Amino acid sequence: MSAVSQNSLFFSLNNEQTEYVISLMDEKFFKSGEIIIRENSTGNTMYLLKKGEISIEKELIPLIEEYKPGPDDKKIIRLNDSQNIFFGEMSLFDHSLKRTATVKAFTDTEVLILKADDFERIISDRKDIGVIILKNIALKLSRTLETSNIELSKMITAFTLSLKL
Repeated sequence: MSAVSQNSLFFSLNNEQTEYVISLMDEKFFKSGEIIIRENSTGNTMYLLKKGEISIEKELIPLIEEYKPGPDDKKIIRLNDSQNIFFGEMSLFDHSLKRTATVKAFTDTEVLILKADDFERIISDRKDIGVIILKNIALKLSRTLETSNIELSKMITAFTLSLKL
């Protein structure tokens, strides 16, 4: 439990609160190469990386209509359990939202899964926990948005500069 309790989802929760949330989560194992989440699929689960290493692959959108993307036309990020991450959190709020990336087990991987129904139960039955978890998810989303804005700004700058050549 100690490694799991260090996950950023549980920041500011005490041991009893963390154990309560973990008791609602399911454990699942993925072999190296198995897909955990497929880009553009929908879902109602969030994942907490307990053990192993994952790759997050995002298809790049071509600017030229006739261009057919190949297998190398994607952004890949590798993360491991020492980074204390969770992913797929948007599906807890809107089950119709499409997943924004494919997540694969890069090594044999163990995750904890929080279903939307259990998340809603936490929010309604344990407001003391729900408020903290919502804050932790909002913090992650704000950091992701900030990073995306920086990356977008860099791409716009590069594109603008290439037009001037």
